Amino acid sequence: MIEKEMLVVDVIDKYPETEKVFRSYEEKVGSCIMCSHLFNTLEAVSKDYNFDLEELIRKLEKAALKEEEE
Repeated sequence: MIEKEMLVVDVIDKYPETEKVFRSYEEKVGSCIMCSHLFNTLEAVSKDYNFDLEELIRKLEKAALKEEEE
């Protein structure tokens, strides 16, 4: 569903609930990911901030699925 090649903007556009996941990561790094990396891939963001890419995708997919259930 969500792939590492997807842009942050595309993930948020398709699954608005994922914005909360990005905000939770912003709290950890003290930087606005959606401000500075909106047009980067998930893979690039995870490399820039040293995030576990698979974990990030799992959290984003969980948020996206929750949105679809509502």
